[in-house]
Amino acid sequence: KIAIMEQKHTFLDTTNGDFLLIKEVVITRDTTYSSLRLQFPSHKIWEVGTGYYWIYFDKCLFEGKLFYVEVCFKGESLSAIEFSMNERQTSWEDWSEAYELQTEKYYKQWLTTHIGEERSFDWGKVGVHYDRKGGSTFMWVNYLS
Repeated sequence: KIAIMEQKHTFLDTTNGDFLLIKEVVITRDTTYSSLRLQFPSHKIWEVGTGYYWIYFDKCLFEGKLFYVEVCFKGESLSAIEFSMNERQTSWEDWSEAYELQTEKYYKQWLTTHIGEERSFDWGKVGVHYDRKGGSTFMWVNYLS
């Protein structure tokens, strides 16, 4: 079940957790793995083997910026969405922890600008994570089951 978002200028509806994926495609808490897979059959997926499934999107345009979006399902149920801006360095040789920490700060401010200070809702939570082991920083939306 994929909903069509009304004319809102946000990537996330904080009242219900609806997430703007691309153009008029919105992921809702009712979106299933099968329905999203059916709509985007050529997108890369990862079947973890533990009951979790990921679908990857690499060119999601929002406010003139391209985003990587990774949608995680536990079975058929939406579990989480991770997303980051597609403006990273081009290689691991360009990587630095200072850059990642700067990105983490930027993402926190970006979230505040777009959804306000609140990060916990009755449908789930929103945040930013710098993954020290993976060397990357991303924003996330976790949905309550």
